[in-house]
Amino acid sequence: MPRVEDGVNLDLPSGLTSRPATAADAGAILELIATCEVDADGVPEVEEHDITVAFGRRGFDPELDTQLVFEDGELVGWADLYRSRGEGDVRPTHRSRGIGTALLEWMERRAQSLGNTEVGQTKTDANLGARDMFLARGYEPSWVSWVIRIAFEEPPPAPEPIHGIEIRPYQPSDARDVHRVVDTAFSEWPGRDPEPFEVWASDDLAHPKFAPEISPLAFDGDELVGVLLAFDYPGAQRGLDHPARDQGQPPEAGDRPGAVADVVRLVLRTGPAGRRRLHRHADRRARPVREGGDARAASVHPLHQAPRLSAG
Repeated sequence: MPRVEDGVNLDLPSGLTSRPATAADAGAILELIATCEVDADGVPEVEEHDITVAFGRRGFDPELDTQLVFEDGELVGWADLYRSRGEGDVRPTHRSRGIGTALLEWMERRAQSLGNTEVGQTKTDANLGARDMFLARGYEPSWVSWVIRIAFEEPPPAPEPIHGIEIRPYQPSDARDVHRVVDTAFSEWPGRDPEPFEVWASDDLAHPKFAPEISPLAFDGDELVGVLLAFDYPGAQRGLDHPARDQGQPPEAGDRPGAVADVVRLVLRTGPAGRRRLHRHADRRARPVREGGDARAASVHPLHQAPRLSAG
């Protein structure tokens, strides 16, 4: 039978309880996500500020938009929903007990209550259990996300100038123009609604790891035509050899692999040469750089899930 905990209705097995999250739960959520990432991919990708910043997103209400599941005081599952994007995990030792299904059903109900006609979640292709659960419920793959990494033994060469294009670091006065470029680029994706400036700024610009000094912008005269936003994670090289998994140790909070610059790259008019020069402006350090990207199309690899929910 469904349990009601703090006004939240979840259909959970006996012995499990649930409640909304608060900012005080950030550490426990971080540990759970990192454990699940190590189990699936061998390294933790999550970082502490990814969790704390999420609680400050504009329009996000933890009382209504989050779920935590506990057994004997231990956090064993979590989920949240922000706009039409959901996230969630179940501790590997507690899977196949209906926790994931209960969280997914909550996510669907919450999305429908907000008037959304679909809901999505991205999962690693190594999490076969999540893939099977989504597909069994009628979800469809919509896009593939990936992480690209390069390690530098020495700083890369200085970028060559582009005729007619000025490249300089981000400044606070650029915020509105940067949002316009970013939102225009992402709005080319099918089904993606424009994101208000306040929502975008509360997630990206407010992130403590946002590094304006290594975030180059490209201008054609007075017009901003290219953006690269960088997020600096000092000491992140440590996770590259998968030490936590190889030694059977739990992941450390904030032990994020790889990145000096966790990069959102959006170039509208500078072309391939401009993209290379933007990278060189951001990457002039002898440390690894890691970049995220998406490919959205009608038919894509089915293992990175962005499930869809039909209203009704």
